[in-house]
Amino acid sequence: MNTTLSLFLLLSVPGVPLLLALPALHSRLSWPCHLAILPAVILLLTPAVFSIEVPWLLFGTGLGVGGASRLLLAMSVVLWAAVATLLRLPTSRSADNRLATFFLLTMAGNLGTIIATGLVGFFAFSTLMGYGFYGLLVTTGNAGARRAGRAYLGLLILADLALFEVLLITAATTGDLGFEAVHHAMAQSSSLGLYLSMVVFAFAAKAGVWPLHFWLPLAFRSARPTVALLLGGVPVAMALFGMVRWLPLGEITSPKLGLIIQSIGVAAMLYAILTGLIRAQLKLLPAYAAIITTGLFVTALGAGLADPAAWAEYKSLAHFYIVSLGFGLAVLAATIGWLQARREYPATPAMQTDDSIPWFERWPGTVVRWGAKIGLDILPGLRSSWLAKVGCLRQICARQRTLDNIERSLQRWTFASTLLLLLAMVSVFLAAC
Repeated sequence: MNTTLSLFLLLSVPGVPLLLALPALHSRLSWPCHLAILPAVILLLTPAVFSIEVPWLLFGTGLGVGGASRLLLAMSVVLWAAVATLLRLPTSRSADNRLATFFLLTMAGNLGTIIATGLVGFFAFSTLMGYGFYGLLVTTGNAGARRAGRAYLGLLILADLALFEVLLITAATTGDLGFEAVHHAMAQSSSLGLYLSMVVFAFAAKAGVWPLHFWLPLAFRSARPTVALLLGGVPVAMALFGMVRWLPLGEITSPKLGLIIQSIGVAAMLYAILTGLIRAQLKLLPAYAAIITTGLFVTALGAGLADPAAWAEYKSLAHFYIVSLGFGLAVLAATIGWLQARREYPATPAMQTDDSIPWFERWPGTVVRWGAKIGLDILPGLRSSWLAKVGCLRQICARQRTLDNIERSLQRWTFASTLLLLLAMVSVFLAAC
């Protein structure tokens, strides 16, 4: 296949969904979401390996598809086709147009993230995917979906800021921002520790790795069933894929960071198991499964950072694990949605606490209620106590002023007082004689 055709095909994979995201286009088509997947399907059916450089796109980036990226692209195509079939988007109402727009924007970002061969392209497409998925999550959703969207959006902003800082670090280190060149350059850079820490934090926040997991249960609880199918394959799987792509695994040795990451992974698995047993809710089962699987992946990632030989031996399994995670969470979410639709299981147990509101939205209300309680119960008592003390203090001050006045009066009549006292003493003495 010639270069022009390869360029057109690779650009059309994210370009066609991005073009169809315009309401003026997809509102006039019968199957816009299915049409947007066609370039990716054609790319999958073509057995050749494509790789091109596009210096005029996104400050210079590359696109390509190989063995690992082809596997992830196949998973994404299957998930997007299934969700596009189940979503049933009408083409007239404005709310449905917004839903279709966010759907296509998220698809464009997801497919572009998979075929990007450089840091700039990966960052741009993953950012588009993240904010598109936020819109997909909160559009026509209930209050729980909006809370989940706010939690996801807050972490997404922090993660993108960290990745942008990583881009600045790598641009100052090397002029080539392709993954292979960046790995070789950062392995010898003095900023390696900062680079590794920020990359791990950013993609852990996007994947919902413990302790940055609190948006995942909210999303699985409140998202519509069709959107829940994408939670494992879009934000979670692509974030794990980003760790594999951005980290120079197999080329560096970082025992301390590797040990920290392994500890976080083990803690994540223990947390998900214990919390899942305590809060036995069927609808939250995919969220706890996601926390366990991401914790296992992070544990393997930490082992790869601590021992490059271990990662070189098992790195080929990382992409199969990510694909299995995406498919597994989608199947689990679909099964739970089907069971709840048949009403064989209740959505939530009869007796449970309402923990759908995240902690960072619960504590301001708690502080406000505590302040109101202080104002209504404690302050009146303190006021009366202080008034009583002030009253006693006023009485003491009044008595002190009276005594002071008497003392000053006596000081003014010293001689008269002395004469009166002498006269009284003489009178008493004469009376006694």
